[in-house]
Amino acid sequence: MGFSNFSPLGVLIAALLAFAFGFGWHRALEKSWMTASGYEGRPALKPGPLAIVFIAELVMAGVLAGLVGHIGPVTVGNALITGILAWAGFVLTAMVVNHSYEARPRRLTYLNAGHWLGVLIIMSVTIGLFG
Repeated sequence: MGFSNFSPLGVLIAALLAFAFGFGWHRALEKSWMTASGYEGRPALKPGPLAIVFIAELVMAGVLAGLVGHIGPVTVGNALITGILAWAGFVLTAMVVNHSYEARPRRLTYLNAGHWLGVLIIMSVTIGLFG
């Protein structure tokens, strides 16, 4: 598969599903997240930041599809393993380092880590299904 032979539709759907998951995750855990992050007031859903989030998730889905294709056959199992390893090796570790340096509460790390694990699982399964 590689970077040149992935399903653009699969990547787009993976990004859309991850975006929807993130919206639901943050709405469901809004109070906990706001307390842990020290955010006061209700976050505004402005188009600019939402577009940036979607574009970032589109890039993430595209890169994940490329990684899966370089590692082996594109299957749900291979994609899921790749997504979980990418989360544990890159996303979680970078987040822990940043939150440690920024002296952020562990609760925020747990909330954000759960969100990104969900995002990568959703993207992985979608990419695996679309091959």
